[in-house]
Amino acid sequence: MKKEKQSYTCHSLPEYNIAMKLRKELGWGEYKIQRELRKNEFEIKLRTIISWIREGKKPFNFRILAQIPKSSKVLTKEKAYVLGTLCGDGYITTGYRVGLDVCDEDFAQYFKKCLEKIYNLTSSLRFVISKKANHKPKYCIMLVSKLVVLDLLSYLNSFKTFEWEVPDQIKNAKKKVQSMFIKGFADSEGCVKNRHRNREIMLASGNPKGLQQIKELLINFAISSYIVQRKNNVVNLYISDYRSLKIFYDNIGFVIQRKQEKLKAGLDRYKRKGIRKYSEDFRQKALALLKQGKTHYEIGKIMGTSYANIYDWEKAAKNPNYYRMKWQKQKN
Repeated sequence: MKKEKQSYTCHSLPEYNIAMKLRKELGWGEYKIQRELRKNEFEIKLRTIISWIREGKKPFNFRILAQIPKSSKVLTKEKAYVLGTLCGDGYITTGYRVGLDVCDEDFAQYFKKCLEKIYNLTSSLRFVISKKANHKPKYCIMLVSKLVVLDLLSYLNSFKTFEWEVPDQIKNAKKKVQSMFIKGFADSEGCVKNRHRNREIMLASGNPKGLQQIKELLINFAISSYIVQRKNNVVNLYISDYRSLKIFYDNIGFVIQRKQEKLKAGLDRYKRKGIRKYSEDFRQKALALLKQGKTHYEIGKIMGTSYANIYDWEKAAKNPNYYRMKWQKQKN
């Protein structure tokens, strides 16, 4: 009759680290280490401790887990992008899976590149065609790793739609790192709208608190934005003035090229490229034409500027604090 095979006891790193520390710093043997581990409520077989301290073996769990480099603990621009994406379209699910399912290949490939650069592990890429009507094909990225998930969750307890926040590490990071977090979120939840008389970036979320924190990050770049509560618990953040759109384009931008190109096209069509860049003489000539009975639209045509500038200059002439009040209104 065959002897029943004993099940392998899986030990984790805490007890292993204690044993190795006692061996290295105090020179203890296996018996003394075993007694000390029992005091810490770790019941370890003597043969296991011998294999650790004398044979250089490591816990079974340690060996079967794909290890990640120590450098992965550093908050780089790539990691900031991954964190921003996880607050948007990205997800962490059961089985220690980190994933992203999107329609834009450049978005999926960049997310994949960031993950692999941070953790030195290979992620999968699948092109999935849905059988459902009117559903676009998707590029699906997946990385399965317990250590990766634990590292990402060290920044936030949850990346779920109604629970995520801007991590404290991002709030205290340099602007280059903050810009990548915003970029990841904007690629996920942002869109660009080019209307006839208005261009804007809109970021949407079901999380008012998280979106407010995004707004506060944008202030660090001198980007003006405002938040509007919509129906069905959807909250939208808008960036709509030329100066802020240009700063976003230059300092943050989108990885998704169709969005970046649409933003550039909107900026190229913008006539109001900074109302304060016009000289005082130029403004006074416009106001003089206004006094002569010309309409705002006619003056804009004559002087090659937007008629909306004429309205602003007229209001600023009556109220010296007009621009400051306008800025404060947009900021709030």
